[in-house]
Amino acid sequence: MVVIKEIDAPEFGKILTILYGTMGLVFGFFTTIAALMGISIPRKFGIFSLIFGKWAVFSLPIFYGVSGYFIGRIAASLFNTVIGSKKGLKVEVLR
Repeated sequence: MVVIKEIDAPEFGKILTILYGTMGLVFGFFTTIAALMGISIPRKFGIFSLIFGKWAVFSLPIFYGVSGYFIGRIAASLFNTVIGSKKGLKVEVLR
């Protein structure tokens, strides 16, 4: 039985940045493919069609990565606040 008493907020933010950025890259790839398939359809959405269309493979990983960092820091801080008043979180690790 392992007891988790605290999570380092900046490190957890970095971990979620990598995970969310990778997720954004995958979603951005498929969004860009879908946008390129419908490229002949005229649209009048301006900047949004660029950000969420052809350039999604670049914009979504950045957006998801930044979001993941802040979500990770907030989640770790909330965990530390809630668990700080308790004895810790018991986790069973299988080896």
